[in-house]
Amino acid sequence: MTDAPETKLKQDLLNVSPASLADWLHAKGQPAFRVEQILEWVYRVRVLSFEEMTNVPLHLRAELEADYRLTSLKIVATRTSRDGETGKLLFELDDGERVEGVWMNDEDRFTFCVSSQAGCPLDCRFCATGQLGFSRDLTAGEILGQVTALARETGDLRNIVFMGMGEPLLNLDAVIPALQALTDERCFGLGERRITVSTSGIVPGIGRLATSPASPNLALSLNSPFNEQRNNIMPVNKSNQLKDVLQACRLYASQTGRRVSLEYVMLRGVNTSVACARALTDLAADLDAMVNLIALNPFPGCIFTSPTRDEITRFRAALVRRGINVTQRYKRGRDIGAACGQLRGEG
Repeated sequence: MTDAPETKLKQDLLNVSPASLADWLHAKGQPAFRVEQILEWVYRVRVLSFEEMTNVPLHLRAELEADYRLTSLKIVATRTSRDGETGKLLFELDDGERVEGVWMNDEDRFTFCVSSQAGCPLDCRFCATGQLGFSRDLTAGEILGQVTALARETGDLRNIVFMGMGEPLLNLDAVIPALQALTDERCFGLGERRITVSTSGIVPGIGRLATSPASPNLALSLNSPFNEQRNNIMPVNKSNQLKDVLQACRLYASQTGRRVSLEYVMLRGVNTSVACARALTDLAADLDAMVNLIALNPFPGCIFTSPTRDEITRFRAALVRRGINVTQRYKRGRDIGAACGQLRGEG
């Protein structure tokens, strides 16, 4: 007795570029305008079945159904914070890996936070995702599938941040096509200024992103202005030294015209000293960068603790006194494990 052959999975339509879709349609003898029709249904209407594409001929819908599927992601859990301002979707991938996507409504700035990898290889000491280890990169379709699912869930689509699970600049082969779809007028049609890619500081990746077809905002997860201290907090700094990371950020800003922001996770008694504030001020001034302060969001096994309210107040005041533009990210979604640094692929 032989095992039954495995069923081949259909290709994820979100993983197909408009140019490749046009080639497929041309091979089927379809007119060029069918491309825009199908893209409209997929990216703007965000249909759940090919049957809903009512202005597409029935036979073409059947051919699409035979070759493609609309998404490869399966939503296995949905959670909303007590205040109703944050939500989290847990997705299962074809191979059983799980990732999370988050929506946030922060003072009318509606934002989706998407993942780019299942797990993360960087082991940043303050991040729950880093404790999971690394499973694999996501495809562009798996990234965009999070966006379409979050948009269906909320009925909104305004801002995207690549700040979920994983390091986006280690998966640029998927992130760049996803950025192209997000900014393509035939697809999601978002302005580049509405998209932010966060990185722990992958120098070659920053350079490659600077010359890519899309130029999103860049956010550097800094977390210490001192090289040795950053080595201890973020092991990636040992292979991407802080001076090289900062130089890459300067070049990114000059090449793209995008202002770089600095994310700073505050760790009680570790990176909140007067010396840290002064050094951070100097770095921010040199880069003409905004600083986003984030109080540590704790998770099981974390070796750090959250700063006190006084610690945060003093640190922020020291930056503001020296003319730095400072924002502060609050604890939205902490009660559902959806706050910054808490994603673990557990729903």
